[in-house]
Amino acid sequence: MLRNLFSLFATGLLCAGGLQLSAQQNNDPPKVLRIFREDIKEGKTAGHEKSESAFMEAFAKANYPANILGMTTLTGTSQAWFLESHDSFDSIAKAEATLDTAEFQTLDSLDAEFRSNSTSWIAVYRPDISFHGQELVQSLPKARYFNVIMLRVQNGHDDDFTELGKMAVSAAQKAIYDQPVAVYQVVSGIPNGTYLFFEPAASLKAMDGAAERSQALLQAMGDSGAKRFTKLEGDTIANSQSLLFVLNPKLSYVSKDFAAADPDFWNPKPLENERPARKAATKAKPKTAAK
Repeated sequence: MLRNLFSLFATGLLCAGGLQLSAQQNNDPPKVLRIFREDIKEGKTAGHEKSESAFMEAFAKANYPANILGMTTLTGTSQAWFLESHDSFDSIAKAEATLDTAEFQTLDSLDAEFRSNSTSWIAVYRPDISFHGQELVQSLPKARYFNVIMLRVQNGHDDDFTELGKMAVSAAQKAIYDQPVAVYQVVSGIPNGTYLFFEPAASLKAMDGAAERSQALLQAMGDSGAKRFTKLEGDTIANSQSLLFVLNPKLSYVSKDFAAADPDFWNPKPLENERPARKAATKAKPKTAAK
């Protein structure tokens, strides 16, 4: 389990759900994150992408008050996750009110054809166990992948998990670690004691040096600190799971400022086969004389 927890701080990808998709005054990660997870039926990926693109177009038309980052799994079962940023819980209520229209209800009904299941969660930002959140926000427009790690803490051990997080952040500071980390705690939708780490990367090459970075953090703790960390980690974390995702601009609804950092990616031009077909002008064939 030690390797699992240290990898959260050492892969060089970490974001931990700190998705700044809408402008905030201090550029910190959003205080509240709403997460939608959809399980996609076999063979329905392309149809689902097209359906969700229609959703994003409708969001833009309705001036939807929250921004969304969409991604699909590269590992594990076929899933699509939508990460929606908010400043408060009240912001979620306002977003929900926008969806109460016949158009969105129709889109949801059509999208159901491609889903086998769906669920939603709400998580809150944990700045006390996060590292360089503002730098994280600045790097997001160039991200192409997310490694999502979900940890579940033993009942009654949330304070111990907080201590683990602070120990890891302290080690990162001593090791002059320059990769940002933001942590979110799920408060609704799945069992209590669940924490999410979203790790953004511009390429998968960032994962290659994970072992070396993990070792550097251990050394920064010192022998006694590393032993304390190992013992506490074993007593605290019940289980963990990792999923690798690919970001998809067609499933995303981000601000103009966010997209401006990499417009070719976030505002892709439609492919030739996606454009409306033009009717080619044809000359009338001469009639053939009957034999």
